[in-house]
Amino acid sequence: MPEIPQTLYARLRDDLRAEILEGRLQPHDKLPSESEMSAAHGVSRITVRQALGDLQKEGLIVRLQGKGAFVSQPRARQALDRLQGLGEALSGQGQAVNSKRLLLRSRKAPAEVAAQLRLAPGSEVVELQSLRYLEREPLSVNRSWFAPALGERIARIDISGRDLIEVLEHDLGQKVDVAHLDITACAMPAREAKWLQVKQGEPALQVHSVICGPDGVPLQLETAIYRADAFSYRVSLLR
Repeated sequence: MPEIPQTLYARLRDDLRAEILEGRLQPHDKLPSESEMSAAHGVSRITVRQALGDLQKEGLIVRLQGKGAFVSQPRARQALDRLQGLGEALSGQGQAVNSKRLLLRSRKAPAEVAAQLRLAPGSEVVELQSLRYLEREPLSVNRSWFAPALGERIARIDISGRDLIEVLEHDLGQKVDVAHLDITACAMPAREAKWLQVKQGEPALQVHSVICGPDGVPLQLETAIYRADAFSYRVSLLR
């Protein structure tokens, strides 16, 4: 059968999409201007805008007023319909998550940390800070707190590329029952901005979670700061 002809804007859109998906255009690469693409492809600027509009809806590019269009950062989206670690959730989407340990120390717990872990004020806790990557691009800075008995065992395990929920269950024999999440928008803090290679004050997503075992016993307390341009949650609600 003869191929069904495409509209000019659909052909341009598909050509640009292929360049992005096949890696000829990399994240953060700047696309030619509308006038340059119009001349190069022999189409009107309206046609170019239509093609770019579709790519923007797909999340493949971002358009910045006065600066042009850029290939977007690979984006992660995690569904909140069941309790999963990020790596487990994204592996089904063909995306790889890795992590690098930034800090691991034993210290006296801040009052709010001790309270949420149900420890006596001034108790010792283990603090773990890590930098997580999506497809080798920095995604989030995670700060976790554990009671000493768990934290000292986690310190002896290579957690790179693994979810802490998996480590708790399979390496430490802990039953994970529920997670309580508090998700808020925030401005990117200076320290996290440096690690995540973005500017301080840019939009960020803060996720505070308490992972609990049977009878609601807290196992892990975590605060994660995500790049807002690279991560989102999806929630399905039944009425």
